[in-house]
Amino acid sequence: MENMTPPPPFSDERPLVLLAQPLFPEFAAALAGRFRFALAADADADAADTAEGRVLLVGLKPVTDEHLAGFPALELVAGISVGVDHVDLAACRRRGLSVTNAGTAFAVDSADYAVGLVVTVFRRVAAAEAYVRGRLPSRYKG
Repeated sequence: MENMTPPPPFSDERPLVLLAQPLFPEFAAALAGRFRFALAADADADAADTAEGRVLLVGLKPVTDEHLAGFPALELVAGISVGVDHVDLAACRRRGLSVTNAGTAFAVDSADYAVGLVVTVFRRVAAAEAYVRGRLPSRYKG
């Protein structure tokens, strides 16, 4: 008879990314083939995720030394904002962690949005839309 060794247990080779907050569903779906995701708050309770997570994706919530201590395998803190004022850079430096952020990735989009809001205010688009739909009180009509 041949040597019958059982196959190794299923292991997911995709890197685990720890999230400070949930991703937009569309964004998570687009990246699901390349990465696995776990909420950092849930990973605190799951020793396997805590030990395996090498990337922490953060928004604007503070990232402190105490927070980083819970993730021994961490190599990168990636912020989705422009700045890193909310990240304890000294703690990251002590732990040998790389820190990055979105930089100016959203600058053009933010500028477009700001111009749109200015036009909306100056042209009173919201008030006009409410008037057209008949939702403004009569004192605004006429």
